Amino acid sequence: MKTIKIFALPSHTFVDRVSGVDYVRIIQPMRFLDGYKDEEAEFKVTVYDHSQNKSFDWRHIFAEYDIVYFNYTSNDVGFAIMGCLAQKYNKKLVCDFDDALHDILTDNPAYETFKKGSWGRTVVTAIIDNVDYVTCTNSHLKHSLSYNSKKTNDQIFVLPNYIDLSLYKHRSKFKDRGYYRALYFGSSTHFADLYTPAFVSGMDKVMNEYPNFSFMTIGAFIPSFRRKWGVRYEQGFGDTDLFKWVKDMPKYMDDADFMVVPLSVGNYTRSKSSIKFLEASSYKIPGVWQRIRQYNEVVEDGKNGFLASTEEEWYRSITTLINDAKLRQSMGEAAFKTIQDWRIERHIKDYADFFKMVLTNKRDDVKL
Repeated sequence: MKTIKIFALPSHTFVDRVSGVDYVRIIQPMRFLDGYKDEEAEFKVTVYDHSQNKSFDWRHIFAEYDIVYFNYTSNDVGFAIMGCLAQKYNKKLVCDFDDALHDILTDNPAYETFKKGSWGRTVVTAIIDNVDYVTCTNSHLKHSLSYNSKKTNDQIFVLPNYIDLSLYKHRSKFKDRGYYRALYFGSSTHFADLYTPAFVSGMDKVMNEYPNFSFMTIGAFIPSFRRKWGVRYEQGFGDTDLFKWVKDMPKYMDDADFMVVPLSVGNYTRSKSSIKFLEASSYKIPGVWQRIRQYNEVVEDGKNGFLASTEEEWYRSITTLINDAKLRQSMGEAAFKTIQDWRIERHIKDYADFFKMVLTNKRDDVKL
């Protein structure tokens, strides 16, 4: 039995906070992969812990490990050093992408870093070209990365986002209080989604007809919502550190009746994942989700959630959840049942098969 040793580097995490994307894409799966074994290989994985604030020498890393797995970065000098030493020691580099950076939207805080003609885009494109393999969240992003780089489709593998229910372990109790609260949470990369015209129009109709309905956004504050809806629109605060956010989530989820998650539709957003559905469903909270590829994959419209894209669909879905308590409860339970198939521990073999392929280049058994 061969021992495969992997050094995992969460590139967007710092001493004082763990990035959500680093956790779900690198830290979580690599922690579960550590110690996994089958008839062919045993895995030993070290996930670099930024909180220890310890430096390391790439010469020592490549002397000890077979593969380095890391999130994309715009650190040109850092990657040049890592890439040169990987070649010297004849070791493998695998880079993960969770965003279609070549299609980045102008409202994204990272737009100036990765816009067309920027040095950041040049660096990430060079990384794609020079690493041995790339992983990403879905097939749309896979084809975007292939189109914008020298990598062919057989060098880019889809490893979807999964969830660890031992981390997301809180389950909200069902409630029917006579008043209703919808919830949205998201980082600054999603603020513009809340301005989606069909969503806003649908919400306007709900607000006009249901004085016992309110809406809270976590992370974003939309001034136009406050002007129109007054105190029935509220803002809460999340945290840039994933573990602190997970600790804060229950107080918001316990006070929410359902989620509403609009998303603008385009190449950039089609490359996103269904992670919000996985997180909300772990609390048994139902939701209305944008009718887009990633939510089409997990939401069975009317059973474990609603899908919406037009003003009428947003309005009808939200008011149905307001008026039907039994449906809210059954839909939350159905959503929780759905995500059992998306638990990270049930997909570690996919990671093991992928990394075995990285070392052998045998793709016959890898269907990612």
